[in-house]
Amino acid sequence: MAETGLADTLGLRLSARAGVWTHDRDLNGETLVPMLGVRARIAPKAGVLDGRAEAYAQIDRTGRWRTDAVEAWARLAVGEVELRAGRQIIVWGRADRLNPTDNLSGRDYTLLAASDDDQRQGPAMVQGRWGRGNLTVDAIWLPEFRPNIFPLERSRPGIAVLPDEQRRASSQFALKLDSSGGAFDWSLSWFRGIDRNRDFTARPALPGTIAALQQTFPDISVLGADAAGTIGTVGWRVEAAHTRVLGADTVFIKNDNLWLVAGGDVNLAGGWNINLQYSLRVIFDHRDPRLIADPVTRSVATLSAAVNNQLDRVQNGVTFRLARRFANDSAEAEIAVIHYLEPGDTALRPRLSTSIRDGLRLAVGADIFTGPSNSYFGRVRSLSAGWLQLTAGY
Repeated sequence: MAETGLADTLGLRLSARAGVWTHDRDLNGETLVPMLGVRARIAPKAGVLDGRAEAYAQIDRTGRWRTDAVEAWARLAVGEVELRAGRQIIVWGRADRLNPTDNLSGRDYTLLAASDDDQRQGPAMVQGRWGRGNLTVDAIWLPEFRPNIFPLERSRPGIAVLPDEQRRASSQFALKLDSSGGAFDWSLSWFRGIDRNRDFTARPALPGTIAALQQTFPDISVLGADAAGTIGTVGWRVEAAHTRVLGADTVFIKNDNLWLVAGGDVNLAGGWNINLQYSLRVIFDHRDPRLIADPVTRSVATLSAAVNNQLDRVQNGVTFRLARRFANDSAEAEIAVIHYLEPGDTALRPRLSTSIRDGLRLAVGADIFTGPSNSYFGRVRSLSAGWLQLTAGY
């Protein structure tokens, strides 16, 4: 019998990445940015215990190191019960990429990475799960808050950008009832905690500035539901969440809202797949921040509404994705589009990846943003870029 090495026992996997972006993913004006990085994952198992940890380190042309332990958890599974503790990436929602119920794990949208999944980062959680048949029930406590990291312009003349608001995270909880494997899949969920999406709040101006602003994170309570199934050759999915914003009601803080995403996909001859979805967002007690008289308050409140898709009381949107696998599934191509009708902004994302040989993959793509300067995608038009990345390993 062959001996099992330490790497096999730990489930160790490694990868090295090298790439170049024509523009970085932050609002600091960096162009033609090469990147080098490594990523490691372990998944040890011993009887009823198992675990997983994943971390990365990468550096770009600016000399800035980026490191993070995105996951590090251990699990005990006995019969129908599981207990898992540590940093975890938990993704909720069955819609395609737009997920109103996905409130637990964050993303670093500024990270240079070919795969969107590589931008995910898990906060520390304690999760209890009970499952029987098609049903599972999850109860989760989140003692750590890790916000989404978005592009941020920190050098506006006359504007002071203060350090982000620091939040204590010990009172975050979530519940989920899920049914998978039946005639169709569905879930009901609840989250009560800190919103991982920022608001911008005006603060008293510092000496030598005309205004100061800070990224703040309100408490929210979210009720969600999703479902997915098939009708003939068409796969359908629907997902919705009602978000109630807790705490003080100011012009800078997002409003209560309902977000619904519904659509489906179909596989066609030749390996093609077409996915189409409709997005509806309704903002309750909407007040147009663009009508505020004070110019500083108006500017900050409009920015806060723009980054939360709350400039309009009702926002309609569509997503479209066309994808195909070819060359015996060793290559895949797709083009994805998100368009919001009311502000008229759009994100266009073509992708192509191919396996050069086992363990070596090349990906090329682009992120193109258009729209008015105060819209969700329009405000990051300068981040439109092409890129390529070579990955050796997983």
